[in-house]
Amino acid sequence: MVAVGWISMVCLGVLIIWCIYTYNAFRDRQSMIDFWWDEAEAHLRLRRDLIPSLVDRARPLMASETPTLERIAGIREDIIRDELHPENGGGDDETEHLENKLSAAMLSLSSSFRDNRSVQMNPELLTVMSELVSIEGRAVTACEEYNKLTNDYNSSIKRFPANLVAGMLHFNPREKRIFGTWDEAPNC
Repeated sequence: MVAVGWISMVCLGVLIIWCIYTYNAFRDRQSMIDFWWDEAEAHLRLRRDLIPSLVDRARPLMASETPTLERIAGIREDIIRDELHPENGGGDDETEHLENKLSAAMLSLSSSFRDNRSVQMNPELLTVMSELVSIEGRAVTACEEYNKLTNDYNSSIKRFPANLVAGMLHFNPREKRIFGTWDEAPNC
């Protein structure tokens, strides 16, 4: 009888340790997902911070692109307004939609840059544009990492027997994010 008691206690101890390990693994994955999304958002903020400089430098050289430059500046203002007053906007989905609209407008402007000789000869504008492309690439990389980790996390909370711990402790699936890019890199 004593052996059965010890075996039961050992099994219960292993089960408790396994539950703690599984819980910690889920929390670690959530932390990494949050980290990579914060990283993507930080790069998107940097991009938004550089847009006024881009618009100011491009406007005198690209009079034919004034509507595109104004659209880019307007979308940037909408994103900032949504961040400052989220209660008036559509939340994360609206901001994500606006970020993708901004990427599409930047793609349109980028193709005009390639065809404009005066732009090609302006080192200040090229420096800003180069920095924007670099920032965009880092944002895409962060978004790809976020989506990869989100996919792994969502799969792990559905696998038996970890799904029992996930269900009891309310670990819910995370949504993937879509971020469009304008430097010809793949979407994440």
